[in-house]
Amino acid sequence: MKREDEKDKKKSVEEEEEKKWKNRSFTWMELGVLYSPTLTPAAASRRLKAWVMANGGLIRSLTKTGWNRTQRILTPRQVGCIVEVLGEP
Repeated sequence: MKREDEKDKKKSVEEEEEKKWKNRSFTWMELGVLYSPTLTPAAASRRLKAWVMANGGLIRSLTKTGWNRTQRILTPRQVGCIVEVLGEP
């Protein structure tokens, strides 16, 4: 009985780990969908870009990482800047 309880506890911890935010490279669309899951991917991407463009401090932080407005894929560092300002999706 004790062994099953330990097994269930370990499984629960593993499931929680999977749910935690993992910073990695994202496209605007992928990250946008995480922030706005009820929108279409294209609309979610546009909304995320609008939020970023409206925040001068965030744009400065992203620019320091080498970001430019035409970039389609965000680096983990750039994603980190966005998450720092907007919070975890």
